[in-house]
Amino acid sequence: MTGKALNLSFAAAAHGPDATQIRADQLSILYSALPIALLATLINAAVLGAVQSPLIPKHIVGGWLGAIVLLTAWRFVGYYRYTRGLTRLSATRGWTIRFLTEVLISGALWGAAAFLLYPPGDPLHQMFLVFVLAGMGAGAVTTLSAMWAAALSYLLPSLLPLIAHLLLEHSTVSLAMACMAMLFLVMMAVAALRARNTLLELLRARHAQVRADADLRLAATAFRSQEGILIADRAGNILRINEAAARLSGFAETALVGRPARELLSPDDAGEAARRSMFEALERSGFWAGECRLVTRDGGRLPISATVATVRDPNGETSHYVGHFQDISAYKQAQANLDFQARHDTLTALPNRRMLSERLARDITRCRRHRHHGAAVFIDIDHFKRVNDALGHRVGDHLLQTIAFRLLENIRGEDIAARFGGDEFVVVLTGLDAQPARAMEQAQQAAEKLRTLFATPFRHHSAPLHLTASFGIALYPQDDHDEDAESVLTRADTALYQVKERGRNALAFYQPGMLDAVRTRLSIENALRNALEENTFELFFQPQVDTTYLRMVGVEALLRWNRPGHGRVMPGEFIPVAEDSGLILPVGDWVMQSACSALARWRGLPIGAPDFALSINVSPRQFFQADFVSRVLGCLEAHDLNGRCLELELTESVLLDDIGETRAKMRQLAEHGIRFALDDFGTGYSSLRYLQQLPITTLKIDQSFVRELREDDGDGNTAIIRSILSVARHLGLKVVAEGVETRMQAEMLDALGCRVHQGYRYSRPIGESEILSWLGGRTPASAADH
Repeated sequence: MTGKALNLSFAAAAHGPDATQIRADQLSILYSALPIALLATLINAAVLGAVQSPLIPKHIVGGWLGAIVLLTAWRFVGYYRYTRGLTRLSATRGWTIRFLTEVLISGALWGAAAFLLYPPGDPLHQMFLVFVLAGMGAGAVTTLSAMWAAALSYLLPSLLPLIAHLLLEHSTVSLAMACMAMLFLVMMAVAALRARNTLLELLRARHAQVRADADLRLAATAFRSQEGILIADRAGNILRINEAAARLSGFAETALVGRPARELLSPDDAGEAARRSMFEALERSGFWAGECRLVTRDGGRLPISATVATVRDPNGETSHYVGHFQDISAYKQAQANLDFQARHDTLTALPNRRMLSERLARDITRCRRHRHHGAAVFIDIDHFKRVNDALGHRVGDHLLQTIAFRLLENIRGEDIAARFGGDEFVVVLTGLDAQPARAMEQAQQAAEKLRTLFATPFRHHSAPLHLTASFGIALYPQDDHDEDAESVLTRADTALYQVKERGRNALAFYQPGMLDAVRTRLSIENALRNALEENTFELFFQPQVDTTYLRMVGVEALLRWNRPGHGRVMPGEFIPVAEDSGLILPVGDWVMQSACSALARWRGLPIGAPDFALSINVSPRQFFQADFVSRVLGCLEAHDLNGRCLELELTESVLLDDIGETRAKMRQLAEHGIRFALDDFGTGYSSLRYLQQLPITTLKIDQSFVRELREDDGDGNTAIIRSILSVARHLGLKVVAEGVETRMQAEMLDALGCRVHQGYRYSRPIGESEILSWLGGRTPASAADH
């Protein structure tokens, strides 16, 4: 048979009967995953029933759960019969129909939950129901994607009722959720289809491999092949090689005839033991397969994948050996490249996080054994995101490569430089002194040397580009015997965090209290996430007093947090955490809503609405939300308020970040009567021309200037306050002095011409009931005396 005819026979064998076998394999895969899937179904149904039962009639929940249990029992019976019985290929169709029917009924039952267990008017339980149904759909894709029809049989009846229910509610949120659910359904169907196709390819490949192996054994002596073929006598001496074998080895056939085959095919990487294992396999089963080396004419050793089969005579005695082999050097090279990529950073070629952890763990063990120290130096490039934003990621990548090169050039051969991720690098200093003090000194010297790498400007288009970096250092090993690579890197990262908190471009060693501070911050962040749900925020108010008439001319709303188990937490402790974590956005919304709600209540007082604005602090992150303007106006509209009753306090950083966006938003809000105060004025670096360009109505003198007022101050803080007042007078702006606590401070401010004060001299921040007493006529003087 010619090679072409042989290939055609293989192709013909690949069709026909295998379709039934593959379908049987698919069914077997589905049934093998059934027990876990059924158990998960019962658990999810029980949890869903328990969660929804307070809102859904008990008989409905019980009926639905009963149906789930009955169906699950029926499916377990089917599973038992399928796995215990002698299933024939001819029965595959019947079992497939049964399985699809079970899945369809299961999907319909879960789809019915969208109506039966849907709690009207309770968004939280509705979201839980949607979450469970989506999770069950995702799980179905995992367990049923071996047969696409099975996946669709579950997905369609389980999710379409939910989509229909959401559409019927006809609200903005429900319509959006319906669209997202439909998108989820389509994505899950596509994912199931792709998984099914991948599985079919694997099954076909497996069957093709089985047939190919059988055909190769039958045609072991077929010589016309692209694979190298070698025939040896029972003593292992070469009798023949084909053209492919001659081409791969570089030897002519005549040069090899009579020579031992082991001189050409040699598993020399594992030595004589591997050679004996090969011959034992041939004696035992008549077949061996594995990797070995092909000795080439130029002395090289080519990696090959080889099979050796025993040919026996009619008496069952070994007469020949037939070996097939093919060059796998390209595969080996690709494998080596993949191994390198798995353990190295693709951009800088430095060890990646995985390899760093392995090598650091080994060095920790070595340090314990030899009683010396090492140090992990965590390096973060300061404000590297600005480089990417301004110059592009290509320039950023080039800079990272340059930094990696400089690191390698300035560490010892035994040290380790790795890219941890993004703009973070780690250098591991090994073999430091046994004494901790001396080891710290050595680590500091090495880290200072690395810091000097950034003193030399980098280059971009021949222009200098200056970068700085922050360094966190952790010595190891410590007394903790459970110390591992992750804990060392965590300590170094904690030290780095402290450096960045203090202004960057410095280095710090890890100290035990640092981790406690980070954990405290994390605890505050986690507690803040629950604060809105637990309603532990409070809004306090501090009056602003005009000392000319001793009357209240304004009120500032101040946020307070009554943290469970910790008592009152001051804003200075939790506001920075909220800013960093992004929680300032929902917190700021709460403040805005609560303040407007208070204003709406005050408007209904018997004495009439106050004739001044309520001041609310707005964070830069909150201000630069894309929908900030619409949020503020929507809040006013929801409480039927006029914009003139609201004053937003901004910091000077808002003016510096994006003056164009700032101007546009402030003017939009000012058109609705909303006023603006510039908080902590005098402590920032904003240009005075911004005061002319922006609709600012009030300047608030920072309390640091007021606190330092002294009668013998000369021209210090007094001069600063006098300058602020002069600017405000020329621009027609109102001025409020914050932090006024003593009579001397009040009198000096009055003498300078600042007549509106805010501070403890007049009132601490007080609750709404107390501020209503002020609105009812209680005088600032009596409050101060009290």
